[in-house]
Parts: sequence; C-alpha cells; structure tokens
Amino acid sequence: MLDEWKRQWGGDSGSPGGGRYSLYLLVAAVCLGLLALLWPSADTTPEPESVLPVSQAGGVNQARAALAADLEKILSQVEGAGIVQVNITLSSDGLKSYARNTKNEHRVTQEADSVGGDREVIEENQSSDIAISGGNALLIEDSAPEVVGVLVVAEGAGDSLVKERLTDATTVLLNVAPHQVRVETRKGAGQ
Repeated sequence: MLDEWKRQWGGDSGSPGGGRYSLYLLVAAVCLGLLALLWPSADTTPEPESVLPVSQAGGVNQARAALAADLEKILSQVEGAGIVQVNITLSSDGLKSYARNTKNEHRVTQEADSVGGDREVIEENQSSDIAISGGNALLIEDSAPEVVGVLVVAEGAGDSLVKERLTDATTVLLNVAPHQVRVETRKGAGQ
C-alpha cells in the first residue's frame, strides 16, 4: 500500500529525490499537526468563583415594578379587596456570578553551585480573569434579590377577613413570612 501511495504522490517519478522530498514534507506536516494536538496547554477551565453585583439598577427597578403590578392585579381579584396598590422592598439589586478562567503555573528549578551546595527555586504564578464567550462575560447564575417587605393598600382592608386573605395571598405568592407583609386600608375607602 505504501508503494502504491508513493507512486501516486510521485515517489517513482523519474527525477532523483523529487518524490522523496514531497514525501518527507508530507510526513513532517503530519508530525507537526500531531504535535500541535498533543501539546499540553495551560489549565484554563472556567470556574464559578466570582460573584459580582448587578450593575443595571434600571433592570431591577423594572422587575420590581412588574412584580408589584402583577401582585396588584392578582390581589384586586380577592373578594372585597377593591382597588389595590402594592409596594415591594428588596434587600439588594441581586447578584450575578460569572465564570472565571484561572491559569496556574508551577515551576521548579534546581541549581548547584561550585562549592557543592544545592538550591531549589519554586515559582508559582496564578492569574485569573472573567471568561468571555461571544464578546460577553460568561454568566453562570443570575440571582434575584430577596423580598424583605411588602405594603398592600386596599379599599377593602378595613374588613379583617379581607385583610387576612390579602396577607395570606401575598405571603404565598412572594414566599415571604407574614410579618414581612403589611396590609392597610386605602384612604377614603370607608367614606
């Protein structure tokens, strides 16, 4: 088979060494390709180490307003509630976790001097940066902020049964404790 391949690529082409040169060139190219594939590369695996604060406060405010609007729409459906307004207090703006590329280098050098002494030098370097994919930072996790308080103002909150229903519905929908929810009667509702 090798003879057939050599004949096809000019191994027996009549010119002395002409086919042999192209064969050596091809073998060298294949060896370089294999060497490039097997060459050890630096350890650059993405690690979820860094947690950076959200820088887009506008996005969080919009999300908070949308959540309050949804809650108002749902709570206004409670029997006897009437017109409902909701204000939500968040603990923070949330957190975003980004992947990081970490490169660790470890080098050991042993030196011997003319007197017979030996010395070993150990160098360790570590560098880390945020992983980029497609020109953007590689986001691992986007945590929503925690709800710490909710104020519900409703026309029907003067009735203790309606007030209890609004409190229960709010605690269930937002997964908060009852002491984090305050339900008040809307001004002018009892007149």
